[in-house]
Amino acid sequence: MADDIPKSRICVNYVAGRYLVYDVNDIAYLRTTWHMCGTLFGTLPQAQQQNIFLGLPLELMQEEARLLVDQRVAMIVDDSLAHRDAVEALSETDKADIFALKIQEQDKLMLASREESMKRKQAAIENAKASGKWKTKPAKAPEVSTNQAEESSLFASTSDTGTEGAGGDGSGSGVELASTGQRITPDDSNQRQYIIPMASSTIGPHSLRLPQEAEHAPSPPEARFQVYRYLQSLGYFMSPGLRFGCQFVAYPGDPLRFHSHFLVKSLQWDEELSILDLVGGGRLGTGVKKAWMIAGLEQPDTEAREPEGHSVRTFCVEWAGFG
Repeated sequence: MADDIPKSRICVNYVAGRYLVYDVNDIAYLRTTWHMCGTLFGTLPQAQQQNIFLGLPLELMQEEARLLVDQRVAMIVDDSLAHRDAVEALSETDKADIFALKIQEQDKLMLASREESMKRKQAAIENAKASGKWKTKPAKAPEVSTNQAEESSLFASTSDTGTEGAGGDGSGSGVELASTGQRITPDDSNQRQYIIPMASSTIGPHSLRLPQEAEHAPSPPEARFQVYRYLQSLGYFMSPGLRFGCQFVAYPGDPLRFHSHFLVKSLQWDEELSILDLVGGGRLGTGVKKAWMIAGLEQPDTEAREPEGHSVRTFCVEWAGFG
């Protein structure tokens, strides 16, 4: 795997005790090369309760983050410090450009909402006419509400010179964005091609400055990390095992293609294990069609050692159900 290390290291953001990856290309690289799937937990603001299709960012386990740092594949960036440095480095021109882009985005969303409202109203009218429930009412002067008054401040209505349209034949009409002066005709709005023009000056180089590597690094328990590293080196895909009452769940291949084989629990060499935990782990693993694996480091004074100085021993327990 060392031959596949990219030229630039992956940026792993440290946010409130979590190690997060935001770049989808980095996520694909970690999955295909380093067998790290992580956990997606991003949600949409309009659907906070969704629990099936989650998105970015991707959260890595401490063991995964430490392995990437040890192999010089990734660097840990303190997100709060990087955000503070990036904001302090922004010039007044950068801030003005960002504010202008924000206003343009608001105008675009307002126009899209207005178009959707008009389409729903037109569809309701057509359905009422088709069912014979439509009744023509005498026209009356519309009342200008507070919301409409606010919208008029953002959108310039068609004027005597603006009703000529893009072609100048007097048949076109449209809406002009107040912030940019860009005119969008009904044909453009129907196609939903809203173009946000860039500001006059581009974002300065300070806002694109690369973040500095954080001084702290992930520090999971040594026995647990060495067990993870050993199984990962054998080609297993490891994922958190909290829902199965263990530390890791080991897959022989990509979890999208394979069923997991082991429920992994790491132990110290002299750590005690009760018979109830032994029986419970074996029965749990058998109940979910997996084997319960106990793994740990050999006694420190063992002569036979691996090059890294650690030797991992593994044992599998499977409930036979005699009786």
